[in-house]
Amino acid sequence: MTLERDIELLKSVPFFDGIPAEPLKLIAFSADSREIEDGRFLFSAGDAAEGGFVLVEGRIDLVDEGPTPPKVLERLGPGALIGELALIVETKRPATALAVGRARVLAVRRSLFRRMLGEYAEIAVTLRDRIADRLGALAPEIGRIRDVMEGGERRGEGS
Repeated sequence: MTLERDIELLKSVPFFDGIPAEPLKLIAFSADSREIEDGRFLFSAGDAAEGGFVLVEGRIDLVDEGPTPPKVLERLGPGALIGELALIVETKRPATALAVGRARVLAVRRSLFRRMLGEYAEIAVTLRDRIADRLGALAPEIGRIRDVMEGGERRGEGS
């Protein structure tokens, strides 16, 4: 794939929406392209996450391997950003990523992403605001989960 196509793909990723072409060019030029064969893992749950992946071609399933049989949490297609939090902070992979058919990803290391933010500081403000909005939108859902968990604990106490 050409550098121009990779830049166009990055422009289509919602997380990178509104970021000018020049910073995206830095990411596209410096990211590592990886091929993943059908049935192979991109990463496993619990692995240290050193960055994110942009899915270029194919499909990736995010899988919870705890239950039997394993549960597909999400099926991702081209343009998906996998592990966006790992672009910003050190974290571990919460799920396993498995190729469904042959897939290709761009691996964006955290150090590369931070370099881009350092060179284009105005983008950091845009992304900070975007992340804050997303976290704000998650707050009610987290509250509902907490209420369900607490309700289940109360019901279990009297058993």
